[in-house]
Amino acid sequence: MIVTVIAGGPDIDPHVAFDVAQGSDLVICADSGADIALKAGLKIDKVVGDLDSISSDASDYLKAHDIPVEVFPVQKDMTDTELVLRSLSHDDEIRLICSMAGRPDHMLTNILLAVKLKSEGYDITMTDGVSDVIPLSGPDRIRLEGLSSESHLNISLIPVDFTSDIEGVTSEGLFYELNDATLHAGSSLSISNSLKEGCDSFGIEIRSGRMAVIITPL
Repeated sequence: MIVTVIAGGPDIDPHVAFDVAQGSDLVICADSGADIALKAGLKIDKVVGDLDSISSDASDYLKAHDIPVEVFPVQKDMTDTELVLRSLSHDDEIRLICSMAGRPDHMLTNILLAVKLKSEGYDITMTDGVSDVIPLSGPDRIRLEGLSSESHLNISLIPVDFTSDIEGVTSEGLFYELNDATLHAGSSLSISNSLKEGCDSFGIEIRSGRMAVIITPL
């Protein structure tokens, strides 16, 4: 099942939310993610959270259309976004739409959460409509094809495993190639890579560790 999860936060373009959600079986919103979904014209299947940031208009819409709402207390041990994600199945393909602007604590937590869930066997990617984040948990690999060779993409490999190194990092199709490299959390070695000239695809493979591949158009 393909599930689009829409979290709250600034700078989420409703048009992007609409495009990402296409082909989804379910659209679940975390709190004020419902406002984004409504602006995008999406059918909401469920809303989860403490409802401390949802607009009154969105709240009224949910009640008027009998959309299921699972309410949690404000004082809790998880963010609204994690509550949604933890309720999903390992068999689901999760598309997380969340802000990478605004509060840095939420942004960093969402990236780390996505990588942690990947290490637990979840199939998850995340985007704010500008940057895409693909979590990797070794042994793991990705390959993206059909990219325009004219595209100017910033491709960064961010180690997020603070207890051990990222081992066996090999890339193909990138300007700065890695071959069985070791990366360390906190190092800027693998920041700001790009496609090799003439390439319309790239691949990343890791043997062990956890990493976030972040792709941003320049």
